[in-house]
Amino acid sequence: MIIKVGIRRGDYRSHAHSISSCKYHFVWYPKYRHGMLELVRGELAELFQGTAERFGHEIVSMEIATDHVHLFVEADPKWSPAEIAKQFKGYSGRTILKRHPEIKQRYFWGSGLWKDGYYVGTTGVVSEDVVRRYIEETEH
Repeated sequence: MIIKVGIRRGDYRSHAHSISSCKYHFVWYPKYRHGMLELVRGELAELFQGTAERFGHEIVSMEIATDHVHLFVEADPKWSPAEIAKQFKGYSGRTILKRHPEIKQRYFWGSGLWKDGYYVGTTGVVSEDVVRRYIEETEH
């Protein structure tokens, strides 16, 4: 049985030999959960946008709260979620602490800006239920 779902052509990214829809919701925190991101919110937004452009990602949505970041990103399937998190966290963390030594001295005592680890969740244009039904009900 073939299950048809209402998917728009614009929901996908087209590549040389594949089509994809890879969207990730990331959440991460500054070390020690310091509530200091409002001090550099604008710079972080610019750094995240620059990182997205450099690696070919699209930022779908972003929130920079005082003590954590939410980033909803669409990326090519060649990038793993771990690589994407490293791209955004690594460059932004190094750049902010280099530009603002007073923040490094006051809040981070010589260590990096971001806490190790992050949350990542995936989303897509087809629900879990549709995929499950497709696999279970299609003759292979």
